[in-house]
Amino acid sequence: MTTTPAPPAPETREGLRLLTACLRRRAGLLGLAVLGGLLYQLSLIAMPWFIERAVDQGIVDDDSGALRTWALAVLVAAVLAALAEMVLGWFSTLSATLEGNRLYAALADRIATADPRALARFGEGDLGMRGTRDIDLVRTWLMGFASFVTGVTGFALMIVAIVRLDPLLAVICLLCVPPLVWLNTYLFPKRFGAANTALSAAHGRRADAVQELLSASAAVRGLGGEDALVARHHARSAKVTEHTLTTARVSADWAALSPFVPALAIGAGLALGGLAVLRGTMSVGGIVAFTSWMSMLVMWIGVLTMRLSQLSQATTASRRLQEILLPGPGEKPQSTERAALPATGDLIARELSVALGGRTVLPATDLHARGGELLAVTGPMASGKTTLLRALARLTLPATGTLTFAGTPLDTARAEEIHQRIGFVPQRPVTLSGTLADNLRLGAGHSDEDLYAALHTAALDTHVRALPEGLDTEVGEGGTTLSGGQLQRLALARALLRRPAVLLLDDVTSAVDTTTEHLVLTRLRTWAGSGTALVWATHRPAVLDAADHVVTLPAAGAPAPTEERVTTGG
Repeated sequence: MTTTPAPPAPETREGLRLLTACLRRRAGLLGLAVLGGLLYQLSLIAMPWFIERAVDQGIVDDDSGALRTWALAVLVAAVLAALAEMVLGWFSTLSATLEGNRLYAALADRIATADPRALARFGEGDLGMRGTRDIDLVRTWLMGFASFVTGVTGFALMIVAIVRLDPLLAVICLLCVPPLVWLNTYLFPKRFGAANTALSAAHGRRADAVQELLSASAAVRGLGGEDALVARHHARSAKVTEHTLTTARVSADWAALSPFVPALAIGAGLALGGLAVLRGTMSVGGIVAFTSWMSMLVMWIGVLTMRLSQLSQATTASRRLQEILLPGPGEKPQSTERAALPATGDLIARELSVALGGRTVLPATDLHARGGELLAVTGPMASGKTTLLRALARLTLPATGTLTFAGTPLDTARAEEIHQRIGFVPQRPVTLSGTLADNLRLGAGHSDEDLYAALHTAALDTHVRALPEGLDTEVGEGGTTLSGGQLQRLALARALLRRPAVLLLDDVTSAVDTTTEHLVLTRLRTWAGSGTALVWATHRPAVLDAADHVVTLPAAGAPAPTEERVTTGG
């Protein structure tokens, strides 16, 4: 699969804008996570202070009552820390999962409805990586956002606690800050970001190679071209390995050096604090508290380092997502205000045309699809029949003209509502790995009776009932266990289950015999009744004879399409 060169990626601020929008959408849940995180940090910071009191007042002063009191305080703080961490984890995970699912849906919707010219520069494998790995990186960062905020707050509170303990020890602690800031906000984020950007691009290129290897190997095997595809996959996999190791080296250096700085401070503070204890200017409990707080600092630095690396990864990933989500070069941004679509209505196209690569692939076309009627679209090869159906389904954006459903312009409607009202069955349908039932339901709660009813309309129920495992029969990758005609009718049944107001059919009986075609036609007209409009791109005489109206598309460069009312059939 060849792709056009990609334009420059969106700047870092575009990636940060996406991350900021994610935070705003989940502000309520993240706020609860932050509250849990703050209680967690306060409980942890309080524990060394309680231990200090237990050592000085209970052990050193030989006061068992004080020892029991402060030991109980440590226990209460530990319980609060555990409960608060549960709150932190629950709301962080919930917000990240919800936002990740929203990004999945937004990306899928964008890919389904975008102008193909806007996506032509991306390979299928690369799009898959953006919809999986990149969204997962954003989700992982969002899951750790609350702990990052509360960790920074805990660091500041710990500095205050050490100042209260001994100003000299606080100076030692503060001396850690400049190198930590330099390491964690400049040196390693810059190096890690560059390495991760290269790694993400390498993953996308390798995914393209995998997709090409799987989809094209059968076609080139007889030509001796499979070795070239395998070699390309190996070369791109080697690049992934190279960039993975580079990213891992930067990450390992970052993870090692960041905690090393406060570890040095622990050694220096322990020496100075020990001397202060010997001089009698600091208590034994105080040096225990200092050591505990500095040990926490080492742990927090490790967590903060991980969160900063996740931010770097998420920024790179969000830039890649914005390349898809934002309008491409020359593409008009869609309005944020969306009109609601009625449940039923006529689909009307006026002067609808489509151009790709500066060439008109569909001339200006008028079409009126009414509920309960069958409208056939015909024409010579490459006249634009499939392009017209894709434009009617808003899977291809028209160059000129208007398209309305029940009087509402579709360019003002929400994409999900368009998909609910207008169904599209391609000539070469896509199947999922799984059973027949999985491919029909697509996650919806249809009963087996519903599935068989749809299969009956598609004239496939007899075949499915005859299978040993019925609806539980595995379809196989790419639908290899079904014939071409069976695949078309399976996709038709899947669309029928959604009960759209308009059903667009792209030559769905091209691979079946005339007897089966007659069954499909008869049952479809009964199923549609007076509610659903059928728009059928075809060259089959039986469909044309059964149609209420026929739109004939001209060959490229010929006069405009014509529509005629059919008085025979339908």
